[in-house]
Amino acid sequence: MSNPQPSAELTTRDVLQQIDHRLSLIETDVRENSTKLESKIDALEAKTESKIDALEAKTEAKFDALRAEFTDRIDALDHKVEGKLDSLDNKIEVETREIRRDFNGKFNLVIGLVITTWLSMMGTLFFKL
Repeated sequence: MSNPQPSAELTTRDVLQQIDHRLSLIETDVRENSTKLESKIDALEAKTESKIDALEAKTEAKFDALRAEFTDRIDALDHKVEGKLDSLDNKIEVETREIRRDFNGKFNLVIGLVITTWLSMMGTLFFKL
């Protein structure tokens, strides 16, 4: 068997100094990791913000293009509807004129018949009396 080596006795102060040294190493490691993590988070945030800005710009450009396209389509449809309404107004106006002409002709005929009937009635009454 081997003889145990005599160990130097450690005092409380030595133990506390070792603990303090190890804790300071751990604190340094944590600070380094924290710094690395913060730098990576900052880089990720910057990258994410740039991507979000690019997506917003792209989306806004698409919305503008769609808005312009819909405006053009609505304008074209508006002109088409206005043309058809104008055509319909012209047709209605022509038909109204024809109806008024027919009505005026028939009204004059009816007035003529009424006057003729009245005159013939009056003539019959005067000649019979």
